[in-house]
Amino acid sequence: MPKRVTIERSENHAYYSGLLWCSVPLVGMACYYYGARPALLLLAGLLTAYLCDCALAPLHGEGYQTHEPSSECFAALIVLMMPATVPYSVVVVAVITAVLVKEAFGGEGHYPFHPAAAGMAVAGISWPDSVYQYPLPGTRLPLFGTVDTTLVQGMNATLRDGGLPSASTMNLLTGNVSAALGTSAALVIMACGLFLLVRGHVKLSVLIPFFAFCIGLPWLLPQLNELPVLSWPWEYVRQRIYLEKYIILSGTALFGGLFLICEPVTMPNRTSSRIVYGAALGIATFAFRIFSPYESAVCFALLIVGAIPEWLDLISHRTERIRFMRKEERRLAKFTKPE
Repeated sequence: MPKRVTIERSENHAYYSGLLWCSVPLVGMACYYYGARPALLLLAGLLTAYLCDCALAPLHGEGYQTHEPSSECFAALIVLMMPATVPYSVVVVAVITAVLVKEAFGGEGHYPFHPAAAGMAVAGISWPDSVYQYPLPGTRLPLFGTVDTTLVQGMNATLRDGGLPSASTMNLLTGNVSAALGTSAALVIMACGLFLLVRGHVKLSVLIPFFAFCIGLPWLLPQLNELPVLSWPWEYVRQRIYLEKYIILSGTALFGGLFLICEPVTMPNRTSSRIVYGAALGIATFAFRIFSPYESAVCFALLIVGAIPEWLDLISHRTERIRFMRKEERRLAKFTKPE
């Protein structure tokens, strides 16, 4: 009787599987507004990731492991941050970039930078008109070929120029705005985030400081033409609230906070390090949103701040060790104190 082979799942299998399941309702909302093209874009990204894994598997000295869905997860995240009109070729290049970034550092569990953020950054810099121009909601897009429809800039362009978008709160919550196909329906994103939080895939030690700075810095330093350059935080409260609404609900801040920054491989391991990491991501996201012409500010923030998690863990470990040694010295001093 042949021996039964047991395949052990990777350590982060549940995390990547949870994100893949969360991509289903987000793509479903995009299909409601644009037709079946978003679903085909997702399938193209998943297929590209699977084929890349199959092609690169021999580099590890073993066959392709079906229990390791990280590449497919990164592909789904990339597609969700792109417009429904993006060419299939751009999706393929972005996914290939993400897989190569993952494999260049040894595969799952070893990469220092978020692969999906890297793929999105490469595609955005190379084809900004295809990646950061969005169709009007309700436009039925062709499945293949050139998309000939009206495209507009994302709402972050208006915020960056010191204005406020005109989208209503209900449209922001339901995704009835011109934005990336997976980042516009705030209600669905928050529901998926709650699912991830309950499953333990979202770490509050990273999430809370990230949103604290994403919300706090614009409140203290609002970029609004109708406000004076310097004003007290308790002045012009109504305008500040409107600004915060669009910052959280109109771009990738909410999506990035719930789907990207808590990636288990790239974030620090220690709680104290995660607090600093989340705060640094919030500050970098604010800076890129103000000074960068790109919509996906959180992706560029991840690539910059992704260089420090190991240093944060090292500093935290040494600090705890010094505290422990000093505590032991004080304890021993009590016993060696002369009568």
